Amino acid sequence: MKVVFNSWQLIAVSVMMLFVTSCEKNNGEDPSPNNPLGGEGNILIETTVKNADGASGQSYLQQIPALSGSLSMNKGIQTGFAASISIVGNDVFVFPEHGGKGTQTIIRYARSYKGLEKAAEMQIIPGSYPINLTQVSAEKAYIPTYVLGRIMIVNPKTLEKKGEIDLKQYAHNDASPEPAYGILRDGLYYLPLDQIGENWMPFADYRQVDVAVIDTKTDKVAKVISEKTSGLCFPTRPFLKGMVFTNEQNDIYMACTGYFGYDPTYLKNGFVCIPAGKQEFDETKTWDMSNTSIEGSSYKPATVFNCKYIGNGKVAAYVGIVELNGNNPYTARNSMAVIIDLNTKTIKKIEGIPYTDGHSVAIEYHNDEVLFAAYGVDASGVFAYNPTTGKVRQALSTSGNIAYMYFFN
Repeated sequence: MKVVFNSWQLIAVSVMMLFVTSCEKNNGEDPSPNNPLGGEGNILIETTVKNADGASGQSYLQQIPALSGSLSMNKGIQTGFAASISIVGNDVFVFPEHGGKGTQTIIRYARSYKGLEKAAEMQIIPGSYPINLTQVSAEKAYIPTYVLGRIMIVNPKTLEKKGEIDLKQYAHNDASPEPAYGILRDGLYYLPLDQIGENWMPFADYRQVDVAVIDTKTDKVAKVISEKTSGLCFPTRPFLKGMVFTNEQNDIYMACTGYFGYDPTYLKNGFVCIPAGKQEFDETKTWDMSNTSIEGSSYKPATVFNCKYIGNGKVAAYVGIVELNGNNPYTARNSMAVIIDLNTKTIKKIEGIPYTDGHSVAIEYHNDEVLFAAYGVDASGVFAYNPTTGKVRQALSTSGNIAYMYFFN
């Protein structure tokens, strides 16, 4: 299929590829058994140092004992540029660079407070783009491959492949439905399908939300469900776990990115819901946020870059502001930190967190604070937001972009 690009499409492709650009790596040291590397601590941080173009650079994975002071990367393990990461217990899974460049392996690190040790490794088909792992049981995990349209079934400890689930028949107009980030509920694996074309954006004739419902006992697709009424599309970004979640009632919510705010004619974005006890969408709970004003600003959201559910219907998020897109999607600081209320359908800007670029949109919730990674004009690092008081403080200072963070117990 031939794709004709206009200016906004070219920018949109760049945005989609922001976290999948590759570079060669050479750690110099191997975090092998009995040789833990990556520093000590219970906080895992991935930092990206961009080149001037914003589309290349180096990334480092390390542990730190606390969010304080200024971050040094001298103990970091070099990974692929903005490599995606999944965590299961004390296992850290690092995925390869996209596009078939660099070392095409999935690595499991066994971590402790003392550091990371390489424990297992899996060679993958170059360019297949496996990007996250969901553990189903002690001996089974699912790894969607974005480009191939399959789910690899693996042993999460050994990374030995046990089988696969083929999703190609559910693709619209090409060979892959682009399986993104799934979630387990009641013995079923709900896997959003991004359904994008060669320009890495949703098809103009297929603006809907598809989810494959997979029986984890049989590893078979029970059905594919769709939300077609709202026009929302691109459910979950495949490397961001927080964009699919359950609330206290066990309802599944999925954040929909749409066109990343780079198609001015189609800015729909928001949330869809599969209620507890159901295997279908409840369209009365669908929310297209594109026409909702952001309290404390003069803007409306053009996309959801990332989010984290923090309870009581509240979602901490980074939303895209179309007026701030600029000319270079790799460096544009067009992401605003907000609190989204799914119950009242309101959005409020969080004052004190800088506008950030697409390399720093990580969000975590720890010790009653929401931690936002941000790469601002005047300050960069991790900013802690207290939902009770509304106060913000800078918890950690960095010279680069924090692309990922995780708190171990």
